[in-house]
Amino acid sequence: MKKLVTPFRVGLLVLVAGGFLFGFILFTRKGGLDKDESIQVHAYFRDAAGLGAKSRVQIAGIPVGEVENVQLEGVRARVTLRIRRDVNLREDAALFKRSESLLGDYLLNLNPGSEVTPAMQEGGEIKKVVDMEGMEAIFASLSAITADIQQVTSALRDVLGGDKGAGSMERILASLVRLSESVDITVRASAERLDAILRNFEGVSADVRGITAANEESVGKIVSNIEAITQDTRQVLATVQSVVGSSGQGDLKESVAGLKQTMARLDKTLSNVEEITSRVNKGEGAVGTLLADKRLGQKLAESVEDLTDFSSRLTGLQTEVGLQATYLMEQRTSKNSLTLRLAPRPDKYYLLELVDDPRGISETQLVQTNPPSSGEPVVQQQKITREGFTFSAQFAKRYYFTTLRFGIIESTGGIGADFHFFKDHLMLRMDAFNFSVDELRYPRLRASLRAQAFDRLFVTAGFDDILNDPRREANTRRMIAGRDFFFGGGIYFTDDDLKSMLPVLPTP
Repeated sequence: MKKLVTPFRVGLLVLVAGGFLFGFILFTRKGGLDKDESIQVHAYFRDAAGLGAKSRVQIAGIPVGEVENVQLEGVRARVTLRIRRDVNLREDAALFKRSESLLGDYLLNLNPGSEVTPAMQEGGEIKKVVDMEGMEAIFASLSAITADIQQVTSALRDVLGGDKGAGSMERILASLVRLSESVDITVRASAERLDAILRNFEGVSADVRGITAANEESVGKIVSNIEAITQDTRQVLATVQSVVGSSGQGDLKESVAGLKQTMARLDKTLSNVEEITSRVNKGEGAVGTLLADKRLGQKLAESVEDLTDFSSRLTGLQTEVGLQATYLMEQRTSKNSLTLRLAPRPDKYYLLELVDDPRGISETQLVQTNPPSSGEPVVQQQKITREGFTFSAQFAKRYYFTTLRFGIIESTGGIGADFHFFKDHLMLRMDAFNFSVDELRYPRLRASLRAQAFDRLFVTAGFDDILNDPRREANTRRMIAGRDFFFGGGIYFTDDDLKSMLPVLPTP
């Protein structure tokens, strides 16, 4: 009996496992959604690659359905879908084919549609379908783009490569330099003429603005009133002429003879006035065109506004004049400067500066000696350092607490930076210039600290030519290069200060 129970248990276990396997196969063939909780719809795709049975349909990354079947109809693929009923699918729903991975698997993103359209019925069609191209199309596009880039780089290599390309670039740059110089000369030569033209046009625009200040209805009423006056005047003249003509003899004829001539002249004058007003009303002539053409009036108004904006920018330029004097410890003398700062905007300004530098300006001279000294050439080169004025012209732009400057610093090219602290009451100033002077081993580097002591007054201190060792002339022992400590102060005036000072200044 025990021998029969063991085989019976094994057989029963095999039958149960087979039943579970059969049920699982039926469930996977049927799908995860039944007909009661979902509806069946279909859509047509031009490219259904990567889509098959059990492919996901999702909204915002959450599965809401699956693909039941994919079959060919003509040249398109009919994809049958089963969507959950709680999605509330509408007739304006849309499907978007999206790549799920680089292995070629795809899924469908579903937009259920808006609530204002009717609900989708069983077996309905989703008409809005967006097919995404496969990876092959993307790689083909990338290959085409790469080929185009190679053609462009080859063309650039042929044009710019070699001696011919370098020569072409040099000729282009030379032409641009000549063109910029010509434009600069033309602008400088025409500056006074342009100012005169602008002043004349400003006067004309003011007159035209006065003419066009009244509206069109007022002008029409004036013309109508003038026409009525001329008609009334004609009637009066006709009456007077009839009276004068009926009394053709005696003293009345002699007394009104002059009156007839006057009336004739007045009639002629009024006819001319009527003709002029009618032409103006019809839009003939310069004044008539100006009053009748709205577009011309609008353009004239825009031109006047542009001129007004340009003049307001010029008048809105903030000007600051400053004087500074510092004492140089090693040099044992003072250094003075006059500064003019023009600021069209609070974060940008132009700096012009005239400096009396005791270090002087170095000049190279050729001296010819006849007869020359023994062992020396006839023409000798001498370097002379003399006292003189230097100038600076810089453009400055501020970014937060830092101001960057570049341009000409004391008659040589240079750059600089200002760092502002405590609401601009304390400023650290850095300058670097004299990059190609033979007497200096390193560029001239200057650092100074400026503090606002009182309103319009400031004090300053710092080091000049920090990197170079002191050098003096052999004869005068005057210092011409090297580090030096300085301190001093200055004063500056703004537009408001200058306006308040001008009335009290003495005049010759």
